[in-house]
Amino acid sequence: MSISLRSQVLTHYKKLIRTAQAVFQNDPARIYSMTQGIRENFTHYKNEKDEKTIKELIRAAKDTDSFLRREVLQTIQTDENTYRLVIKPYMLFDNTRLIRTCEDDEKEHQHEEEEEKARQEGLSPCEIAAQTLK
Repeated sequence: MSISLRSQVLTHYKKLIRTAQAVFQNDPARIYSMTQGIRENFTHYKNEKDEKTIKELIRAAKDTDSFLRREVLQTIQTDENTYRLVIKPYMLFDNTRLIRTCEDDEKEHQHEEEEEKARQEGLSPCEIAAQTLK
């Protein structure tokens, strides 16, 4: 695994751990459970050598982080039949922002696929950059 891929993997590992701590704040059992799941998943793939697979796993980590931040809501039981919903500032967004984020993600993934295809065709980094600008 190249140094930059290793760096990306470690970055997303740390980011997922932090996200779990933020999303499940004040719920040690859930934080522990999520942290263990993240560790097990990353440990399972620690010996992966195929760059394409590693990039797909990085993309899955990004998607998981995004899902946790946007879709998972924490509730706190205040009495027997009442729960309080905990809404964090990063959960508040409008549809325009969501659409823009999805479009940016699609462009990024398309760009990565084009680069990979160009590398497989034996193009130099300069030729890849030139194709990207077209």
